[in-house]
Amino acid sequence: MDNNPLEMALAKGLLTPERAAELEAAVNPVLPAGPALPPRVFWGDLKAPVYGDDPTELIRHRFLYKGGMGLICGPTGIGKSAFVAQMMTHFAAGRELFGIEPGEHYARNGMRIMLVQAENDEGDLAEMRDGVERGCAELTPEENALARRRIAVVTVNDKSSDEFADVLDRCLTEYGKEDGPYDLAIADPAFAYLGGDSNSQKDVSRFMRELMNPLVQRHKVGLFFVHHVNKPPSGVQKSAWTAGDYAYLGSGSAEWINPARCALAFRSIGSHDVFELIAAKRGKRLRWKDSEGKPTCVKCLAHSPEEGVICWHEADAAEEAAARGVGASGGVNRPPVNEPKYDPLTAVRLVQTEPGLSENQYRTKLGALTKCSRTKARELLVEAEKEGLLVSHEVNRCKRYGVTREGLEEIGDAMF
Repeated sequence: MDNNPLEMALAKGLLTPERAAELEAAVNPVLPAGPALPPRVFWGDLKAPVYGDDPTELIRHRFLYKGGMGLICGPTGIGKSAFVAQMMTHFAAGRELFGIEPGEHYARNGMRIMLVQAENDEGDLAEMRDGVERGCAELTPEENALARRRIAVVTVNDKSSDEFADVLDRCLTEYGKEDGPYDLAIADPAFAYLGGDSNSQKDVSRFMRELMNPLVQRHKVGLFFVHHVNKPPSGVQKSAWTAGDYAYLGSGSAEWINPARCALAFRSIGSHDVFELIAAKRGKRLRWKDSEGKPTCVKCLAHSPEEGVICWHEADAAEEAAARGVGASGGVNRPPVNEPKYDPLTAVRLVQTEPGLSENQYRTKLGALTKCSRTKARELLVEAEKEGLLVSHEVNRCKRYGVTREGLEEIGDAMF
């Protein structure tokens, strides 16, 4: 076995110990330790949520949980901030709002909520608070008083991106020491805090995934962003949208919704006072029912007609009919529904039913199912992947597809 040359030179007195150490360090440098690895958990050790007294379940059936983010989307000026005020007041008192129910732990104990906002002055905020208290007869004076103590407002209108993340981090830390940890934070509006191009996947992804997501997980807090809506997909009327389309109502890059665990979206139906509220992502978890007792992800809400009352209520049949227009026969004239000829959910169902096929095989089978061209079949696969319903990967230079959890939820093949 060859001797170490440095050791031989040192033994013969050709090198001093100091010089030998320098050469050894140059030949075999000690590299600095890398960042700590994320913790590893084996698949079999994962713990399923225990429904009932789960302190991480903010909204029932895990529509939103601590460490998760959601979006509340709607057109400008329709009353998103008033809806937020109403939701905060109910949640702080442990009350449900429009079938959006706090987890059982918070139904008993209420929530501590921090509203971080940029656009309303003190007068606007106080008017919304007072309007909710006057308009929501189901809330007792004691519950309103409790909400006044449990909801904190922080106005941040000069920080965005990393600076906003730092301010939110410090607010949750320092005010949490004074008042007790916060359960839910709401940032209104999202545009004020991005600090980049809302249409840029790179900018939005960094903000949502690298700044906000670790922050909410570290503080074990839920976070809703209030966000403006997008225009419908090019060439598609809103009346023809499917459930998956509404998840992408938020203006700008799809990266706003992709990291979010849930989304609520207001949609105009042609009235200044009556709107649809759509549970656009994970909506089936809310377990809403329509007037016939069938599952739905849509409710019709209306502004209060009373002067000085700033809050929403569930629209009755007459209000909804008036908003949509009533025909001569007495029936509701809903906007004409131009059903899309092809539905990306067909692709999702096919992949779920026949997993493991190649892209070419799926295109052939989709063509046979829908009587469409192979080009259109490929567009269905691409659209389903864009909506987060399918995921693809390369295997031996062949694209394979799998169904995501969101895809399973959309086709009703997942546990809710």
